[in-house]
Amino acid sequence: MDGILVINKPSGMTSHDVVAKLRRILKEKKIGHTGTLDPDATGVLVVCIGKATKIIQYLDDSEKIYEGTITFGIETDSMDASGQVTKVSDSSKVTSDKVKDVFAGFVGEILQIPPMVSAVKVGGERLYKLARQGKTVDREARRINIYEIELTGFFTERIPEIKPDKVFSKADFRVKCSRGTYVRALASDVGEKLGCGAHLSRLVRTKSGNFTLEDSVGLDEIEAEPDNAHSALLSIDVALAFMPTIFINDLGSRRFINGVQIDKSDVLRYEGECQIDGYLRVYNQDSFFLGIGKALKTNAQFIHYKPVKVLGNH
Repeated sequence: MDGILVINKPSGMTSHDVVAKLRRILKEKKIGHTGTLDPDATGVLVVCIGKATKIIQYLDDSEKIYEGTITFGIETDSMDASGQVTKVSDSSKVTSDKVKDVFAGFVGEILQIPPMVSAVKVGGERLYKLARQGKTVDREARRINIYEIELTGFFTERIPEIKPDKVFSKADFRVKCSRGTYVRALASDVGEKLGCGAHLSRLVRTKSGNFTLEDSVGLDEIEAEPDNAHSALLSIDVALAFMPTIFINDLGSRRFINGVQIDKSDVLRYEGECQIDGYLRVYNQDSFFLGIGKALKTNAQFIHYKPVKVLGNH
């Protein structure tokens, strides 16, 4: 079984848990995923199976879209609903207009400090492991990009288990951002700007690269009927559809599948714009997908193509 499954990850499971469960259900050892989701989060988790595990690093996940809810006035040690409450404040003065104003200030390239409860390594150790030991360490801010963030709903709600007599403001939002963005850190920063603190109380990833929630299949659907995985499986070359394409002749195909560099004279035709140092899909003259190549310019006259991953059956 070779291909990509877009799983609608359920809440309460780690991304690793999803992979482990799929290995048992599908009886496949070679399974990996891209773009880790926190246990509380749901939505798009891209899972690669069999030969598709070879292309994980080449999949386009540079842009993500999330929908979620920020609860103002309650801070947690993990910045989301699974953490321990560390502070409760009054959020009654938060309004939708104020939230919109703060959101606008986060659009563009910003610096973000990763949460302590995250898989980022500091000094060779995962932050979440240090957090379990009660340690807090300095973390280097990372550059991320918030392309869009919009308020999609605003309401108030009582949370009896926190403060029975208090009403907390909540904001539903949609954010389009770069990979590496911690949305719960964004929620916490928004709360800090508003002066009342906040945590991320709900998160759904609706898009990761070219993969959307509409493409997804539920883990429970596969568990109930493993054949659902086969019908939902995307081929490797379809998953790489964002790459330009070249079709090569028989001589070039033989060279390519043996890991030998080919040149422009082997190319029959192009689809899409091929950039120097860019990756591309390589097909033989019968439109059989051979693998991933890289365009190299070695002199003024010729463009050579270096095999990067050979994937087809030969």
